[in-house]
Amino acid sequence: GLQHRRLPSVGYIEHTEPSPFGFVDPNQVIHAAHLIPDFSSGRTTQLLLRSCIRNEDEDDEDWNLYYVNIFVDRDMFMWYLGGGVGH
Repeated sequence: GLQHRRLPSVGYIEHTEPSPFGFVDPNQVIHAAHLIPDFSSGRTTQLLLRSCIRNEDEDDEDWNLYYVNIFVDRDMFMWYLGGGVGH
């Protein structure tokens, strides 16, 4: 969060975990999010199974982590940080 001067991050869990994509309560689903690849964490082929729709030139790799963009624009950022007008 802001106290650590970093955006929150998320990532995949290994496909071998029990029920990695099990039942999810629809009331707890985020329907849209802006995720930014964490380029410094690198890429992996170890977490998910091979994709049948991915382009072959991508080597079936996924980013290890993604940052969750929590601000729409700088006005909203200042609204929640304090000191700004916001919309």
